Amino acid sequence: MADNPLVDRTVAALAAGRIVAGMLAWISPRVTARAFGMEADGGQSHYAWRLFGIRDIVIGVGTLVSSGAQRRAFVTAGLACDVGDGAAGVVAMKRGNFTRSTAGAPVTVPVLAVALGAWALRGLQR
Repeated sequence: MADNPLVDRTVAALAAGRIVAGMLAWISPRVTARAFGMEADGGQSHYAWRLFGIRDIVIGVGTLVSSGAQRRAFVTAGLACDVGDGAAGVVAMKRGNFTRSTAGAPVTVPVLAVALGAWALRGLQR
């Protein structure tokens, strides 16, 4: 636990968000794709959404059930994934895979998660 209760609540909220997003991606890749402004064509994209889903579930649950150095490791892993997700969104937008209107969630959500995750990680390291 952190000295600051707001850090603990932020870490828990990020973890819960990961678990919910991961479960939605695993259970209903089509709905998740649409929520992120993407085509929900099925097949291979459903497989990719489920990969994202299980990754976020594992990081979220691991964050909630751990403490100390292990919790910092899970928060760091989540932060690294969020940086990668945001970068992937920017690359896709630059390549014309997203328009500005459809890039909202794939770029904005990871940027917000990176900001919150970095702030929380800093608080956990004190």
